[in-house]
Amino acid sequence: MGIQFFLPSFKHRSFGSYCSLVIICIIYGCSPPNPHELVSPTTGQIKIMVDENLKDLIEQERQAFEATYKYAKLDIQYLPEVDVLNEFFGDSITVIFTARDLSASELDFFSQKKYFPRRTHFATGALAFIASKNNKDSALTYEVLIAQLKDSTLGKRFVIENARSGISNQMLEILGVDRLPGHFFAQQTKKDVIQYVSSHPDAIGIIDYSDISDSDAAYTRYVLDAVSLLAISRPKDSVQMGYLKPFQYNLQDKLYPFTRKLYSINKTGLNDLGAGFSAYVAGHIGQKIVLKAGLLPEYQSARWIELKSGPNPVVEK
Repeated sequence: MGIQFFLPSFKHRSFGSYCSLVIICIIYGCSPPNPHELVSPTTGQIKIMVDENLKDLIEQERQAFEATYKYAKLDIQYLPEVDVLNEFFGDSITVIFTARDLSASELDFFSQKKYFPRRTHFATGALAFIASKNNKDSALTYEVLIAQLKDSTLGKRFVIENARSGISNQMLEILGVDRLPGHFFAQQTKKDVIQYVSSHPDAIGIIDYSDISDSDAAYTRYVLDAVSLLAISRPKDSVQMGYLKPFQYNLQDKLYPFTRKLYSINKTGLNDLGAGFSAYVAGHIGQKIVLKAGLLPEYQSARWIELKSGPNPVVEK
C-alpha cells in the first residue's frame, strides 16, 4: 500500500499543490533541474565555430544574446574558414558561421549522411583592399586590380591574414586558379597585415571589411590612420558608378564588386540553442547589430514616418 499524504484544504489550490511537491521532493530526494542543461532555442549550452574574419560581429551578437537569455551559454571558437568547415564535416560541430554558402558538392556530402543543413543568409559584407598612405594610387579600376592580382610581374604584393582563411579561398575563386600566385603572402594576424602594408608602398592588403566597418570602433580608427582604404570601379561591362568603397550604401545598392554573403549553417534541423542563436542573429535585434557594425543586414525593419503638414512639420511615428 502506497504512502498517502492528507493536506488541509487551502483557499488557493496552487499553494496546496506546491506544498505537495515540496513534501514529495523531501521524501524522495528531488533536485531542481540545471537551466543550462535544458535544451531549447534560448537555454542550454552549445559549441559553435565561426570564421575568424567574422569575430568582431559575432562577438557582439553573442554578448547581446547571452545578456538577454541568462540560461544560454555559447561556446564559440574562431578559426580559419578551412578549419571551421573541416570540423563541421565531422560529428562534433553542428552550427557554424561563415562568409560563404555551402557548395553543391558539400551539400551532396551532407545529404548522403541524411543531413539537410539549414542555411541562413543574415548579412552581406565585402573584401576590403588597403594600401600604404605612401601608395600613389587611392583608386583602381576593376580590370587593373584583377590584372595585378593575377600577374606577379606588375610589381604589386598582396597580403592576407591567413593562408587557410576564407579570403584566400575567395581569391582563388575570383582568379579562377587552384593556387594563389607567388606574389601573395600570408601574415599571422590582422595587426601583422596592417603593419606590413603601412610600411611597404608596393603592397596591398586584403581584409574582411567587417574588421573596419564600424566607424565608432577604436580599431577602425587605428587601421584607417595607418593605411588607406582603396576605391574600386565596377567591371567595364557593368553600369559605371565611379570608384567605390565597400560602404554600407554601396552594399545596399549592389554596386561594390567584391561582396561576401554571411551565413549561419545548422546541419541538425533541431530546434535547439544553435537554431535559437541563428534566429536571433537574423532577427530584429541581431540585424540591428549588423546594421550598427556597418554591414548590410539581410532583413531590415520597415520605418514609417508621418509628418504633420504646416510650416513646422513634426514627426508623428
